[in-house]
Amino acid sequence: MVQKINKTLIRNFLTIRYNPEDKPLIPSINWKNITSNNNDSAGLHTQKILETSIQKRFEQNNTIAISLSAGIDSSVSLGLLRKCFPKKKIVALTGVFEGRFDESPVAKKIASNFDAKFKTIKMDSIFTTMPKIISISKKPRWNTYQHLIAKEAKKYSDSLITGDAADEIFAGYVFRYGKFLNLHRPKNNWLIKTINYLECHNRDWVPDQETIFGKKIPFKWNDIYNYFKPYFSNPLSPLQQVILTDFNGKLIYDFIPTAKAIGSFYNCNVSSIFLDPTVISFGNSLAMSDKYNIKQNRGKLVIRKIAKRLGVEHLDEKHGFSPGLYLDWKKKGKKICESYLLESDSNIYSQKIINHNWVIRSFEKVENDGDIRYLNRLISILALEIWYRLFITKEISSSKKL
Repeated sequence: MVQKINKTLIRNFLTIRYNPEDKPLIPSINWKNITSNNNDSAGLHTQKILETSIQKRFEQNNTIAISLSAGIDSSVSLGLLRKCFPKKKIVALTGVFEGRFDESPVAKKIASNFDAKFKTIKMDSIFTTMPKIISISKKPRWNTYQHLIAKEAKKYSDSLITGDAADEIFAGYVFRYGKFLNLHRPKNNWLIKTINYLECHNRDWVPDQETIFGKKIPFKWNDIYNYFKPYFSNPLSPLQQVILTDFNGKLIYDFIPTAKAIGSFYNCNVSSIFLDPTVISFGNSLAMSDKYNIKQNRGKLVIRKIAKRLGVEHLDEKHGFSPGLYLDWKKKGKKICESYLLESDSNIYSQKIINHNWVIRSFEKVENDGDIRYLNRLISILALEIWYRLFITKEISSSKKL
């Protein structure tokens, strides 16, 4: 069955990287759920409910696979898995992209400390495998490149554990919190706070965003801003509002659907110990002082307490499994994008979805200035064109290498 072109989805994917009008896979959080009523400074109760989550969900698995970076979320997940299941076989998988910081030596040590088998997976160019990446979610989404972790995990287990939602629930995006708080003023209304919030996610859009689209995709910033009004027009503190927005935005409409799509593709249960309903409820009602230290700009305080008890020696700086986009662009992506995006008869132009002149100008910005924001948009537009050829015109297959 041919998919219909959802104009709103295209506009939103190219502006905030997800579509808030999709049906969420888990319930959203009302601002009243962010109560700060609970205290757990030592992280003991948080650890208890995480262990309960693990025992309840993975007791029947003979082998468990885990996506292991050297960061705190997946490392604590591994430590708790081993504490709950001293005898089970655990396989830890780390993805390595060319040109990115290689976390695998630290991850390998963490895996060894918790008696887990360890394997490093070399991640492909996101450009050459774009049809496969797009086919997994069946949407113009290119952040399913981590599917290679699930593909390998399926060889060992029907379950793959990730660290998803720890950042959104326990205040992990400290690099954005500091920026948002610096921009914030006491009298800011919901609209100004929304604009400031989006400025903290400015790799998802560009200064001339309104000129990206063709005549078939109407664009007004106010339509985007209105998605965020419920999260910034309430009595919560500014930082609580940011956490509420992170949970109800990228987590619900991007990260969770991406993990679900990957899991469905490989018939593997991709899940996180942090997404247990009890963990979500308790974590969102946890006092901010137990999650974030504003003076030190340090987050996930209760998770750090758990890590210390478990003896987890993780990297403090956030890296994760993400591609080196500019290197990949130089080696593979530029030539591929030229062949699909510079031709004026490409589907996205003939169907008046994207402005061809904007794409030409953006190529120049990336080539001359190395502008990563414009590179991100070009990759998303490439994903849109590939999606169109996969699902609308059906002129290419998911196995095609670009």
